[in-house]
Amino acid sequence: MTDSPINTNMDRPAHLVATKSLRDILADLRKAEAWLLIAAIAAFLASAFFVVKYFVGGAMEPLNWSGEQWANALLGLSITAVITAAQAFLYSSGYKGSAAVVATVIVVFFGLFSEVSQSMEREDATVRHRSENSPVFQAALGSIQNLSAQAAMPSGRSQQLAAASGAVAQHEAELAACHEKYRTASRIQQCERYEHGKIAEARGAVASAETAASGSAAVVGSALSAAIMQAKTLEYDEDKHYAMIRLLKGLFNIGGIWASFLFSMIIIGTFEYAFHFVGSHVADHRRALLLMGRDTHGDVIHTETCDPATSDTAISGMTGNGIPRDFGNEARETYLNQITPEAARPEPLESKVHDLTRERFFKLIYTEVRARILNGEVKPTVRPVTEAVTQTIRHHTKALGLQPSLIGKPERQKIAEKILEKLEREAVLELNPESGAGKSKYLLASQWANQPAAESPHPISQAIG
Repeated sequence: MTDSPINTNMDRPAHLVATKSLRDILADLRKAEAWLLIAAIAAFLASAFFVVKYFVGGAMEPLNWSGEQWANALLGLSITAVITAAQAFLYSSGYKGSAAVVATVIVVFFGLFSEVSQSMEREDATVRHRSENSPVFQAALGSIQNLSAQAAMPSGRSQQLAAASGAVAQHEAELAACHEKYRTASRIQQCERYEHGKIAEARGAVASAETAASGSAAVVGSALSAAIMQAKTLEYDEDKHYAMIRLLKGLFNIGGIWASFLFSMIIIGTFEYAFHFVGSHVADHRRALLLMGRDTHGDVIHTETCDPATSDTAISGMTGNGIPRDFGNEARETYLNQITPEAARPEPLESKVHDLTRERFFKLIYTEVRARILNGEVKPTVRPVTEAVTQTIRHHTKALGLQPSLIGKPERQKIAEKILEKLEREAVLELNPESGAGKSKYLLASQWANQPAAESPHPISQAIG
């Protein structure tokens, strides 16, 4: 004995109709629509922050925007609003097929791209803010300021160099004055030897001061360069990422930017799936209401307002009294009027349904025939449905005040075809893939074919009773 495979391709709307009451479906639909609106607003804001920031050039300070930046901001908001609205409408439409898949991929790509970008920008700004406000970075800035001031101010070694240079100049001047100060050759030689010695001593002091000053400047410059490099590193400290991003970095051995991207994809990807799920939930509940013959407010769908195929223009073969027009019978009426005065002919039965419009007439017949098809009493083909229409009209002739002879077979067959088309649009019937010669065009949909038959009341009797 083997287990049968589980059918995972469940028809959600049919399942909702079978398992939930009308009140529950409406309550769930209202909740889902509220959450869909919240999701759309969140998606709009998440995308708008990134798009607007890109359009205005990165300056998110509206008070300082120019006219051109305001125009670009409005353009970015408009683009984001249109795409987000299309995304929400697409999710809640329940559309299937390749075109719907392509549209979903496009809008989901935009949502993921803009929202992930905004999430990464936000996290990047957080890391930068934490880094710039850390005590270590502030200390590095203070060190840079001190070293810059030290390099600009004259040091003690610079003063020694200046004094030594002044001594050299002074003794060179004294050397030139030896001939003027002394008359004898011995005194002049003695003066010159003395001044040459002093000049040599002063030049040695100059060389020593220059060496010391250049060494001090090199030390200050090296310290300043090191402080600047440290400040650049601390200005964006990778250790200031969120703990989860640091975990992803270590777990997958990737850089900070890739860890941030993965972190954002997890958040935004989950949100986009939830957004799509809520939209599908709304679409399923709306479809379930349609299968129940109800609109989104829970009201019964009237044929004249929701189904153009059964409106005045579609059922053009009906007269103003709600009876399909039979041009053959009209010609006969003309002939009878010629040979028999109208006053001498018997009056038709008075109708007990005073609001019997052509749409109302069709709906009454359609409701009973639909129930008989669902119960398996009538096959979904033109001939059996035409016979069911005939039986329905005959059964309720007296109640409706109609004369069956006034509704000919072509009109009854036309009504039968309209009923089958409407049942196919409501997913009660589906096209037979093997239709052809000798085979029916329609089959009862699978979700209805497997349900047990229920008692079918007479809706016309109920409607006029």
